[in-house]
Amino acid sequence: MLASLHASLSHLRRAELAVAQVVLAAPDAVVSDSIAQLAAKAEVSEPTVVRFCRAVGFAGFQDFKLRLAQHLAASAARAQVADGALALVRDLSPDDSVSSAADKVMNRSIDALVRLRDTLDATALERAARRLTQAGRVEIVGVGASGSVAIDAHHKLFRLLPSVAASSDAHLQTMAAATLGPNDVLLTISKTGTSAEILDAATIARDGGACVIAITSARAPLAALADLLLAVEVDEDTAVHTPMASRLAQLALVDALTVAVGLLSPPETNQRLARIKAALRGRHRMAVVPPADHLTAKDAP
Repeated sequence: MLASLHASLSHLRRAELAVAQVVLAAPDAVVSDSIAQLAAKAEVSEPTVVRFCRAVGFAGFQDFKLRLAQHLAASAARAQVADGALALVRDLSPDDSVSSAADKVMNRSIDALVRLRDTLDATALERAARRLTQAGRVEIVGVGASGSVAIDAHHKLFRLLPSVAASSDAHLQTMAAATLGPNDVLLTISKTGTSAEILDAATIARDGGACVIAITSARAPLAALADLLLAVEVDEDTAVHTPMASRLAQLALVDALTVAVGLLSPPETNQRLARIKAALRGRHRMAVVPPADHLTAKDAP
């Protein structure tokens, strides 16, 4: 819930933004506040607090407080359960057996996917999917471990969209971003959201009028550049090892985005998928027929 609230900051009015900042700074305190107390903290009127609650998807102040309390309680419970998994991964050592090390990695991956599920902003996901279906051209960029996720996203989305390309090369990313226009989309993928190559591509694409969609942390510089944010929050030290759990979370989010694109795509997309399947069946039939020069005398006409 808090990640979704953070992602919505750019769409709030100035007075509503003041309320959001108070909530994000001390959510536990807001649960016990009255509407008058929250308004005083944010230095806004009480009607503004109500407008803020509705702007972020709630019926009113009481509905917002109830959902916030539920979120904080659930987060505390999950934290207690996840602490063991987090500690297991952080405690990896050369003395671990292969079996115990594998358990720690799996626990960390499970924790990352559960966190993504619980914090996923379904509204932002739908808006991103709808923007992709309307795009004339889509460029997908990522570097390092996120580069492999960008290639996977291309592998999935090119089946559904008319023009999709992906790159993990910084020079190609820069050139591709410079050719995007107002009807196009740059889908950026970055665990840290601080990669200079991705930030440059996002800036160039925005300057050209393209829509920038970011799969990254809500607190990352890349999130501030994005028109649409799909937040992935994974506690992972990339200075020690190659990202693993965060990469799995990114892949899962790409899967969810692909399904959303499929649901929102026009009917002619089904014809596109049917042609792809037919072409693959044709290749399969060709593969199982032995070449002519391998025919035996018995097989020959």
